[in-house]
Amino acid sequence: MNGHIPEQEVQDVELHDLEEEKEEESRLDAECPLNPEVTRTSETANPRACSEIVFWKCKLWMIITSVLLCLILVIIISLTFYSEIYIDEDGYWDLESIANGNRHNFSGILNIHCANPDWLLSESAYHLLSENLSKRLTDVYSDSPALGRYFISAKVISLSGENKTAFFELEFSVPPESATEEFMKNRMSEMFVKNILRQNIYDRKEIYGVDVTGCTYLTLDPTSLSVSLIQAINTDG
Repeated sequence: MNGHIPEQEVQDVELHDLEEEKEEESRLDAECPLNPEVTRTSETANPRACSEIVFWKCKLWMIITSVLLCLILVIIISLTFYSEIYIDEDGYWDLESIANGNRHNFSGILNIHCANPDWLLSESAYHLLSENLSKRLTDVYSDSPALGRYFISAKVISLSGENKTAFFELEFSVPPESATEEFMKNRMSEMFVKNILRQNIYDRKEIYGVDVTGCTYLTLDPTSLSVSLIQAINTDG
């Protein structure tokens, strides 16, 4: 033999090793039959990863699901609790207290313009224009975040045919607990009440829905607006 390994034995060993490699590859393919390209994309793409036990008997997918459910539950409880205990003081008021509060009446003057200086105001147009402006005033003050809760009524009391001026009245009711010196000086002042209407007129000067002889385009003049406090009536008995 002279210390040499027969060539046949070497071939047998190589053949045996090759068969073992093929068996190992076959075993790996059976355990992970994913496409090799998909496998190389990301190891996390293997669905078996979510089935691995992290601790005790909890699997990864169970932990992820539990965490998400806990977060959703916490959000729902927080929103429910917040909606029950939170009261927007600017969005809540006692209607009865306001209805029985001290009345504050204002009078106002506002000019109406038309391109035709000789336009006429018929009786039907007079009533229609009065209703239109009264509704405009009511909408402005009832929708006001600052004065809407205290607003009672608004109406046009007369229209001047000569200078086309509308005379109107506003009525507010302020509960005694709200009638602080600062409140009356700021919110219930003539200037504050006037500025709310004047800003609305600047935003929309046109008067729609009124058919007036000789004038197809009526507008309000914000610079002519004036508001004065008539009286404050105490209704406490």
